[in-house]
Amino acid sequence: MDESHMDTQHPVVAELLALKDALDDMFIDHVQAMGVSAARSILYDEAIRLRHTDQQSAMDCITLINRINALIPPA
Repeated sequence: MDESHMDTQHPVVAELLALKDALDDMFIDHVQAMGVSAARSILYDEAIRLRHTDQQSAMDCITLINRINALIPPA
């Protein structure tokens, strides 16, 4: 989905969704720069908010959380 059509309230979510096809190193560098826990939390909150209005973006948020968890397992 084109970024301009996503119903995201948080600009960080739009940035992370734009990186969903990026190489792992580039994606994780961005996640670590913002804080891993913060990224997970923001993506989760946005997925919950979007679940009824933009299911594709909500699923993309969950996919990114799973990718973060695979690359940097929760403590």
